[in-house]
Amino acid sequence: MIELKLPSLGEGIEKGTVIAIAVKVGDAIETEQPLMEVETDKVVVEVPADAAGTISNILVNIGDEIGEGTPIIQLAGEAIEQADIEMPETEQEDVKIAPIEEEPVQEVVMETGEQLETQLKLPSLGEGIENGTVIAIHIKEGDLITEEQTLMEVETDKVVVEVPADIGGVVKNVLVKIGDEVAEGTPIIDIEISTSKRVVDRSLKEKTIQINDIEVSTEIKEEVVKESVPNMGSKRRGKFRATPLARKMAREIGIDISLITLPEGKFRISVKDVKDYAKFLNENRTPGVASNSIKIELPDFSKWGDIRKEKMTGIAQATSKNMTTTWSQIPHAWLQEKVDITSLETKRQIHKHSIKEQGGALTITSILVKAVAKALEEFPLFNTSLDSHSNEIIFKDYINIGVAVDSDRGLMVPAIRNANEKGILRISQDLVALSGKVKTKKISPEELQGATFTISNLGGIGTSAIFPLVNHPQVAILGVAGSQKEAVWIHDTFEPRLIMPLTIGFDHRVINGADAAKFLKYIKSLLEDWFLLNL
Repeated sequence: MIELKLPSLGEGIEKGTVIAIAVKVGDAIETEQPLMEVETDKVVVEVPADAAGTISNILVNIGDEIGEGTPIIQLAGEAIEQADIEMPETEQEDVKIAPIEEEPVQEVVMETGEQLETQLKLPSLGEGIENGTVIAIHIKEGDLITEEQTLMEVETDKVVVEVPADIGGVVKNVLVKIGDEVAEGTPIIDIEISTSKRVVDRSLKEKTIQINDIEVSTEIKEEVVKESVPNMGSKRRGKFRATPLARKMAREIGIDISLITLPEGKFRISVKDVKDYAKFLNENRTPGVASNSIKIELPDFSKWGDIRKEKMTGIAQATSKNMTTTWSQIPHAWLQEKVDITSLETKRQIHKHSIKEQGGALTITSILVKAVAKALEEFPLFNTSLDSHSNEIIFKDYINIGVAVDSDRGLMVPAIRNANEKGILRISQDLVALSGKVKTKKISPEELQGATFTISNLGGIGTSAIFPLVNHPQVAILGVAGSQKEAVWIHDTFEPRLIMPLTIGFDHRVINGADAAKFLKYIKSLLEDWFLLNL
């Protein structure tokens, strides 16, 4: 019987609570396979198997508090099966089995004489942890280390992480020292590994055991064990190594972690590897289908009545694909604000006729374009795009405002170029011209491209709220709902005011809630004070 015990949960962590058990009695498990999750006061730790075998007993339950060394799993050990021999009932109670006489194992060592030098790099320190400080180093030059041996300890702002060796070998050079700040991918040691192979040949042998003085013939099958340098850069078959956080993330998002390939010189799958693989799947998915979605066959609706089908227009299909990409790629967040546009609406009614005579239309949308353009000058982070490949934010020195326009072919978003350099009259003229092209199907592809921010105004329809999706690869969008009269407490009395609801939708990877609130408040101040908008 093999007993698996709880390993160390981390520096300074003495115990934790079992919150999930991923196996059951009778399961055949492999080394490194996740067994359970233990929650500590700092992190959730995924507990891997130290050995392979078949589970005969699970010694803990969900909710149990356990510490390092607590027995958690029992594996069934390999035993010699008793020979199927009929024996008198009186003798069955005192069955005696004599041990097998072991014969020496023939061991053949084949040395190629080649040595391979490689470099071990710092693995992922955990989700959301970018760097840490080396606080202890447990090896030195010339040391012979084994796979999974602890090399050093790195302290982050959350936990102390033990850094294990990806492979065994001889330490040629330690590249970091205590006090160094390191990040994922930082080279930490140079190591020399042997390409020698050891072949253990256990030939087919006939052996005998004795059961109550009766000799029984048995056979030991031939067993060949090969050890060699890991196949770097190739797909793993069967066993593979990954950090606990990487396994947890892969399981949660439905990724088969055994299919992830690693570049040459890397031996452990990190959280970043899982994310990169998920992104690869997403970018190569069937158009219009999210990477984590499942195609579900629809029922036969005609069983319950008459139906008819209409083919989606090309624009509708493009919109569907773009919205799917947007939803799967961007972690959305929204904030809302109410704007008192009573004074603004009064001014708009006064000047709309003169604007119309000059070929424009003084609509709330045209005023919003100007307000948003000014806000983007004040808050340039909202005029960016995120390059997730290089982890860079791309700032644009131009401001093009996209305006969603409904048409009989679907939603289209032409762009008002360089909106920050134009007055409200010019913006209103551009809007009239672009809207006309959309409705007459004369809009060009170039006029639908290049927007850095989008406004979606459903106020004309009269909806009371809107939660728009960010138009990828932009990082924010302004949604506008229908204005309505509300009683507002002003100077010790309620007054009827025209209130317009605004919603800012934003990419939470780039923009935090505080910045979004400031951006929305700035637009509110511009709309409520006509003088500020014209400065």
